[in-house]
Amino acid sequence: MPYPIVSEVTCYCLPEEGMAAAREFLSHLHDPGETWIIASVIGITPLIIELIAAHRKGVPLHLYLDQSHTSGKADRVQVNRLADAGVDVTVGTSLVGTGTLSHTKGVVVNGAVRWCWAGSVNFSESGWHAVDMAMVFYSPQWYERFVEEFRELRQYAWDHQGRLQVMKQPPAGVVV
Repeated sequence: MPYPIVSEVTCYCLPEEGMAAAREFLSHLHDPGETWIIASVIGITPLIIELIAAHRKGVPLHLYLDQSHTSGKADRVQVNRLADAGVDVTVGTSLVGTGTLSHTKGVVVNGAVRWCWAGSVNFSESGWHAVDMAMVFYSPQWYERFVEEFRELRQYAWDHQGRLQVMKQPPAGVVV
């Protein structure tokens, strides 16, 4: 069901504001707090490094990545890097099934600094140079709905798409 949100929003139109958007995005990864990411692509090396560093500092991280962008050799190396470091990584599709994409590009963080990120930009080296948009804001309603959707996607992936998973065991919160 659709719902309204009220928030101050910082908007970025890419590619003109791509580098500013990338800087803000990466700067927020230093904000401690439980972090939930749904992405179709997560191939930015600085992002992988920041996520692993945050995880090592004890920041709870949860990633849901679309299977279509985790099957290539280079992408799989990055995804395995995250999983091998102990980051909660689930690979899947949409709830409709294997032939459909999980095309969301979003992040929510519930820490001392709470923030949400939504947009069309892929988290890839070339993503910041494409014609895309991104918004940074905070909305408790959007945060809650995002985490709820993440949990639904993650459970579905572990129930129906086990062959796609890079973690040896399901993450906490998945019922097997």
